[in-house]
Amino acid sequence: MTGEALSTSERAAARLEAAAAGLPPLRAGQESLNEEICDRLIDLAAARAAVARPAGDEGGHDTAAPSVEACVCRAVEDDVVTTLSRTGTRLDGGPSLEDTHREVTRIVTRLAEPDHYDAVCALLRAGLGDRPDGRAAGAWDIADEALRGLVSVRAEWAGADPACTVAGGWVLVDRVARIRLTAALLAQARARSGNDAGHVVNAARRYAWNWLRLPPPEAATAVHVRRTGELAAWIGAFTAGGPATEGGAG
Repeated sequence: MTGEALSTSERAAARLEAAAAGLPPLRAGQESLNEEICDRLIDLAAARAAVARPAGDEGGHDTAAPSVEACVCRAVEDDVVTTLSRTGTRLDGGPSLEDTHREVTRIVTRLAEPDHYDAVCALLRAGLGDRPDGRAAGAWDIADEALRGLVSVRAEWAGADPACTVAGGWVLVDRVARIRLTAALLAQARARSGNDAGHVVNAARRYAWNWLRLPPPEAATAVHVRRTGELAAWIGAFTAGGPATEGGAG
């Protein structure tokens, strides 16, 4: 992986670190809040693990590594926004919605190339490695199923018209990233021992559970894009006091 891509990943992780600094400490009797705080801290742990083991470290995947790394950075930035929304912490310097869309469009347009889509899936497979023993197998199984899901929907994305698929590209970018981030945590667990390894395994299990149990990411179609416009127009008119709901309510 290039030094530029690694520095981008490091910047994304640093932003999440700064956002997570605003989280309150865990407190007894506040279990619901503690669960939310723990999930945000696990997002941070995954970002740290990805920086420590950047995409392409397995070798032989130089063309796919920048795309996977871009997906990771996009997901980490989303985690920054989520953390900020929970804490009210102000963090300047993030990308605008338009900038984010342009980046997602660039990634998905590249993934529309069948060979590149396959290379990305191969890199994710190499990063996931063999199924581990013990509790780590639970996280691996979820990530493995998510990766097989990417393969199952290949025809929706690879070779398709990016003019439509970019509309659903957010879910594809996120899925690639979360598989990679789970794999980074599992790799970190393999490299450690004792209680430390056990904690990383637990983080990987929760991360996979939180992010990878959804169905395979489906690409948008021309019909979906049309309905998006119709729904946006309807919601805009409705919120402006336009069409009344059924039954005559305003």
